[in-house]
Amino acid sequence: MPKSWFCVLAVLSFLSACSDPTAIIHESSEKSESLSEIENCVVLSPCTNAEKLMLWYSSKLIKGEEEIGVTVTLPSNMVIKSAFLAGEEMNMGYIPVFFEQEKNGQFYATTMVGLCTTQVMQWRLTLNVVDNTNQESLYDFPLYVIQ
Repeated sequence: MPKSWFCVLAVLSFLSACSDPTAIIHESSEKSESLSEIENCVVLSPCTNAEKLMLWYSSKLIKGEEEIGVTVTLPSNMVIKSAFLAGEEMNMGYIPVFFEQEKNGQFYATTMVGLCTTQVMQWRLTLNVVDNTNQESLYDFPLYVIQ
């Protein structure tokens, strides 16, 4: 029995030694390239939409389990009623985000999301906004989090 285990280990070692090392290098460089392309909305380049909502995060690269600052500016006839984060690629539940009005039309919140098993996790921040006629509207903004 021990002899057969030794043979199996020898074969596995041989096969792993024969693997192409450039494939490993290529995979890791692909991951780092994809990370360099991930950029969240920031104050210098905020996310905007047709209704003139603007949103930006405290940093371009956001890591899981670290505090995130979120700023939203709205037209003067709108306020944020509620907001939540939800995972796009994986069901992570809903994380409520509580905004406070800083000045007319500008709201701020801090929040945090968990780590994921993937290198980059896409989240969706949904804002439930109410205008002065009590009309509610939902607006979605992306959030990318790295490990």
